[in-house]
Amino acid sequence: MKKSILSGLLPLLFAILLIPAIVQARDIAPIVSTEWLSANLKNPRLIVLDVRRVEDYREGHIPGALSAFYGSWAYMKDGLFASLPEKDDLDDTIGYMGIGFDEWVVVIGCVDTPRLSYQSARVACTLQYAGIENVALLDGGINKWIAEKKPFSKKIERRKAKHFRGKYTGEVFADKNYIKERLSKLIILDVREREFFTGEKKMDCVPKAGHIPGAFNMPTSCAFNNDKTFKTKEELTAIVEAAAGKNRSAAIVTYCDMGQCCPIWSYLMKQVLGYANVKLYVGSMQEWTQTPDAPVTTNDKKPKADK
Repeated sequence: MKKSILSGLLPLLFAILLIPAIVQARDIAPIVSTEWLSANLKNPRLIVLDVRRVEDYREGHIPGALSAFYGSWAYMKDGLFASLPEKDDLDDTIGYMGIGFDEWVVVIGCVDTPRLSYQSARVACTLQYAGIENVALLDGGINKWIAEKKPFSKKIERRKAKHFRGKYTGEVFADKNYIKERLSKLIILDVREREFFTGEKKMDCVPKAGHIPGAFNMPTSCAFNNDKTFKTKEELTAIVEAAAGKNRSAAIVTYCDMGQCCPIWSYLMKQVLGYANVKLYVGSMQEWTQTPDAPVTTNDKKPKADK
């Protein structure tokens, strides 16, 4: 009898032992503070990617940071303003930066405008798409670093290039077909400001006003404090659960106008809040509205408490 009970408990005990390994897959937090970064600048595993314009980088940057201009990670292709580079091109870019799977990569940019403040998350998501797990965002961007009068450098940094081949999966990005085939089964989050969601305003690059039918509105700006640092985990949780529900395994897609701002919520939901199945639609409304068979509506949809 005792042997039977023990044999039944062994699988459970084994599963419990595995939990810390799963939870602690990261070696660094998904969002790091300026204090953490300052204390770890000399860590040999750390790579800091500065995604600002090259001329801004040359005027001064965080010591040791590499210039990794945002345009290398998202650029004009097939009429879309923020397309994902081909895998071979991404491999070359990541390898040129000297990044491997064991490094800690902190992505920084400036937060002077909403568009600029979203670029770091897009680069972080792209690195994770390539299979690099230990990626982080600097809370408050380089603006907070400057405000705290932390050290700056004008030295042009280089790292020894590596041969890199990504471990690409479909867990980060969604395309148009993915959404069309699952339209009634997905939780779709439109992360634009409300007037764009309702169709009162429209960007010139988006052919039609409105949003994807069934989408909930959860503006990206809601993720930030006034100083462009991220809100607390508790505050972020309340915002997301009001729109997407509490089911951490639900299939969720975030989108915006061009695929630039939707990475913020996608990154936060997956890396900070534990939503396991979140993808960002890289083509977003710019692609969705280019064909007449893709539905668009201005009807509002109220969030559900849970799903």
